[in-house]
Amino acid sequence: MIVEKQYKEGRTTFISADVEHYSKTKKQPTTDMPVFYNPRMRLNRDFSVLFLSTYLQENDVELICEPLAGCGVRTLRYLNECPGSFQALMFDANPQAIDTIRKNLVRNELTDRAAAMVGDAKTLLLTESRGKRFDFVDVDPFGSPTPYLNASIQSLQPRGGLLALTATDMPALCGVYPNVALRKYGGYSIRAPFSHELAVRLLIGQAFSFASANDCSIMPIAVLSSDHYIRVWLRVQADRNGANRQTKDIGLIRFCRSCMHTDRLSLRDSHHILEFNHKKEGCSENPISAGPLWIGRLFEQSFLKKAQNMLLDLQGNLHKKVSAVLEAMANEVRVQDHLYIDLHALCDLHGVSPPKNITVIEKLMDRGYESTRTSFRPTAIRTKAPVDVVLEVIMETVGVS
Repeated sequence: MIVEKQYKEGRTTFISADVEHYSKTKKQPTTDMPVFYNPRMRLNRDFSVLFLSTYLQENDVELICEPLAGCGVRTLRYLNECPGSFQALMFDANPQAIDTIRKNLVRNELTDRAAAMVGDAKTLLLTESRGKRFDFVDVDPFGSPTPYLNASIQSLQPRGGLLALTATDMPALCGVYPNVALRKYGGYSIRAPFSHELAVRLLIGQAFSFASANDCSIMPIAVLSSDHYIRVWLRVQADRNGANRQTKDIGLIRFCRSCMHTDRLSLRDSHHILEFNHKKEGCSENPISAGPLWIGRLFEQSFLKKAQNMLLDLQGNLHKKVSAVLEAMANEVRVQDHLYIDLHALCDLHGVSPPKNITVIEKLMDRGYESTRTSFRPTAIRTKAPVDVVLEVIMETVGVS
């Protein structure tokens, strides 16, 4: 007998295994719970509801799929809180999870719009999409989504669909285990002050690898980064020529630990661009490289503007952080071609106390450099200014000559 508890997220009430009861020793949800539910992913799900609601404004969605559903809360919220009358399929290898999902469908009066099936996610993605492809697939695993990428992409509508991916194996993606990143994501990870952006780009790069192998192009519309996970939303459509053009967006990101300068290098050009322009006089340290990974855009400006309008209708049901993070996403669109700079890391490197982000941003803007805060880290900014200019502004602000 599972010890169950009733929870509420947004407008949706549901039951799952009692997290506190089953996680007494580790103080957080674990995969050995009889039915998995992680309350810490609430912000992730809030953004998912917001972005699917926004996507539905201009895209026909008839059938969605969550292949790793757990207690079903994510899809329950889609059905309950997003506009439209789309249908949903939920899969899980755990029969107890499927029983819980079915109870939740009854509780929320959604049995006419959704079904739950027990079985292997990869197999069911392919078999259950034979008659009708999915318009949206949401892969939210414990760890890496890579094992499910090929089946997810093949199950999407070829005319165009939405793919959402979560990854929680941050040590691999952030440079603690670079060989694991190379194995799971096809690119080498490094430890850097902007490692969460590298993590996002490694994940998108791997998604492109599978999509392009299936003659599909991808287009990121938004990304979300937290301490313990990253999340990306991608438009995917059958487009061989588009995929060929997007090969320019696969490359390397190089980083000097001594001067903190970064650059990006498309694999198309890597055979003839080898010079690295350091941003500190006399710096000759060899840069380290991350990748291959995605070096293209991360956000779609028009989509984020629509999401901001949609938020006005949903705001009372979403976490208070959503508005601020979404605003940061929308602002950094105009400088997304530049990696974010962690001001605290830069100040630590030079032994000074960090000034307020807004002060640095304003002074850089006064110098003519587009600058803004980033959704990735509260201690970081995104700017068109080179790192030596950012350092100069910091030193000027803290009174160091």
